[in-house]
Amino acid sequence: MKWREAKTYAQTAPHEYIIQKEDPEFFECMRQYIKKHGVYENFTLDGKTNRYKYYYRGNYKYWIIGNVLNRVKVK
Repeated sequence: MKWREAKTYAQTAPHEYIIQKEDPEFFECMRQYIKKHGVYENFTLDGKTNRYKYYYRGNYKYWIIGNVLNRVKVK
């Protein structure tokens, strides 16, 4: 799968993403994993805080916003 760099957030919140229509089956599988096994965390950017459900697997954490599956490498 080809993950894209989120260029808009390269300096403030670097991560990668894929769009649902690129691989609907994988996207839905990840949506279910996040829903079932994810944990809620706050994310603050530019003074604005949102709460997302994250799923940790291997060296990455994943989250979905709309039809976008995001991931970032964790240490």
